[in-house]
Amino acid sequence: YVNLMRDIHKEINRFYKLATYNKKSILSKIENEEFFNSKEKIAESFFDRISSGSSRIVYKTPDNSVIKIAKNEKGIEQNKAESNKKIKSAFINPVTDHAKNFSWIESKFCKKMTEKRFEELTNLNFKDFGKAIEYALKDVSDSDISKPKNFSKIEKEKIFKELVAAGNDFKLMPGDMSRISSYGESDSLPVLIDSGLTKKIFEKYYDDED
Repeated sequence: YVNLMRDIHKEINRFYKLATYNKKSILSKIENEEFFNSKEKIAESFFDRISSGSSRIVYKTPDNSVIKIAKNEKGIEQNKAESNKKIKSAFINPVTDHAKNFSWIESKFCKKMTEKRFEELTNLNFKDFGKAIEYALKDVSDSDISKPKNFSKIEKEKIFKELVAAGNDFKLMPGDMSRISSYGESDSLPVLIDSGLTKKIFEKYYDDED
């Protein structure tokens, strides 16, 4: 009986979300709320939470897009950096819309990426790929990492060339780019779904953290 009532309650909530869903109106309310807790409360009423970090919460909308809501100033700056229209690559998930104050950004929902799937799509071992990215962007991260194995093979690949070019041009920190959780799948391609952490933002907000 308890499980039945729980299921009924979930269905009622789902129906309410769909019946009252107007994404444009919801996002406008989120943008205009002054406090993060109020923004979060609105989002929780209509969107499904995917993940949460120190600066942003990520939601999936009923129409299959992703909304990243800034928790604080560093989240706003990451949203703004990720919205840079000059960042263009088939391997980077673009921001399709954003709040004027960058309190939220929207992008296409991508399927979860695994290391196995990454290798199926690229013929590259992801751990080797991640180390190659860190090495190629060591000037951005001020790292003294040594050249990894298979680098000569990996550096010839289109996905590597485009992500390294974007990393150098926009000073993207390679730490996020070398984690599988930062990738999704779109149109049978691995795409970077988190490109908001620039060197400037890292040094301003994260460099002194333990």
